[in-house]
Amino acid sequence: MRTALTLLAVATAVVAPNSYSAQSAEPVAAIVRSSIQESEGELSSAVQLHIDKGDALSSQLRFTAAAREYQRAADIARREGHLPSWTSWKLANAHFNDDNLMAAATALDRLADEASLVGDLPTEALAIYNSAWLYSKAGRRTETATRVTRLKGLLRSRYMPIAVRDDLLGRIDVPADVAAF
Repeated sequence: MRTALTLLAVATAVVAPNSYSAQSAEPVAAIVRSSIQESEGELSSAVQLHIDKGDALSSQLRFTAAAREYQRAADIARREGHLPSWTSWKLANAHFNDDNLMAAATALDRLADEASLVGDLPTEALAIYNSAWLYSKAGRRTETATRVTRLKGLLRSRYMPIAVRDDLLGRIDVPADVAAF
């Protein structure tokens, strides 16, 4: 399972700037499949310190301890007034790698709610999609369906970047990606 991190592990390898604000001509893979990106100002030195500790623990396969560090990083980012998008993504990855699908989904659900409050549609959509995917993997059909319904409504927004919309619509239409909706 750890080697098949299909959706959640892609983020740990690629870190690109958040460019969702414009309808970009960049390939979908560069925009969407590279994960949930950091929000503006999120990675202060205090946040980065805990991310680095979490990364070191993850590399030692100590995912529970890594999750604690990523949670601290997310809490600091929140206190500093930033959306903890990247730190929440790292937290979800640590929980996923620790075979704790529900904790990973919960981290992404919280991120989706926080992104909704600040109007970050791409982050909200990606968090919802990945949460649905996790619930599907856990065999939670009702929770999966609830998130897919929310995602479909969100993707109808005219403010959703086209590349994100097209990619996620393509993914939710493939039953193997989100099997239980």
